[in-house]
Amino acid sequence: MFALSLSAAALSDTYRFEAFGMSVKVAKSYYVITRDTPADDPVFTALQLSYRDTMADFESADIYLRAYDPDGIFQLSLTVIRSERSESIGSYADLSDSDRREILDTLSASVDSASEVKHGSYIFFDSARSVTVDDKLLYINQCNTVVNGLQIDLSLRKEEEPIAAAEAKALIALAASVEFDTVQMPVSGPKFDWWRLLLWAFILVVLTVTISFAARHRGNVRQRRVEERRRKRGEADAADAPSPVPAVDRPVTFDESLGYREGDRFSSRAGTDLDTFDISVREKHPDSGVSFFEDGGKSIDDRSGDYFDAYFKEATPSRSGIVRLFATVGAYLGILLRHIGYFFRNLFRVFRRRKKGS
Repeated sequence: MFALSLSAAALSDTYRFEAFGMSVKVAKSYYVITRDTPADDPVFTALQLSYRDTMADFESADIYLRAYDPDGIFQLSLTVIRSERSESIGSYADLSDSDRREILDTLSASVDSASEVKHGSYIFFDSARSVTVDDKLLYINQCNTVVNGLQIDLSLRKEEEPIAAAEAKALIALAASVEFDTVQMPVSGPKFDWWRLLLWAFILVVLTVTISFAARHRGNVRQRRVEERRRKRGEADAADAPSPVPAVDRPVTFDESLGYREGDRFSSRAGTDLDTFDISVREKHPDSGVSFFEDGGKSIDDRSGDYFDAYFKEATPSRSGIVRLFATVGAYLGILLRHIGYFFRNLFRVFRRRKKGS
């Protein structure tokens, strides 16, 4: 066995590609052309090829090696490409099983057959297909891998007749001979994408401005509706009320911790739907700046026990859109929590009544 391995090694030539730190082995009996083959090499005369046309073909198709079998039946080609996709992959060995399965499924959709195989030290995707070029039927077997961010394609081409199993072994041997001086380790962690960050920032700004304008418009609409209801209610009360509503003012106190004076004014309304109506009037201390606003508090219907959210109007200088947005969101959250509290309170009352009744 040792003698056979030495014999096989002696029957192969090693071809290095310093730009990639890569090497392959090809049988000595093959006619081999690389990008380093000189123009006066006898191989061009033996194959009746033009040096200029061959090099132009190599350059346009990213070919770095082409080997012809001695009988002229088929040819082998080595193509190396560095692209954004190959660099993002790094190596097929670094991909998960699901990612490799996805690549294999995509490849299977465009070729006659495809499989994932390990040749030598690396994982390859082998495929076979047939195409027609210049009225000639070509049978192509291909081995593809990605190592060190390089896409490496090894192909065997034969005209008119299908590729025999013995001929396919030449391609497998070429794939198994691929070696790299060093194999780069995969880069751990996601890459930072500035463009994606700017896109999300732009979307966030647009969304914030849109919500701010929508909240402002909604607030203005609500304010106009409430003022219109107040006006109509005032007109109705003025027409129906037999006498002015008596008012009792309570003493006004100043709270140092809050920074404003607070006074509660109680008004009793006879003959109206609401038995009580509370209004809180607050005025900031003059030393802290003049700001007057009124809070509608709660309107309570003693007969039904229903609670109604109050409307509040602020006469302070207008705030920015962002501040108004967060204030609106906070107000809605407060209303939501309040109604949740009412729900559980009423639910507790129902269970307590049922318990007493039982």
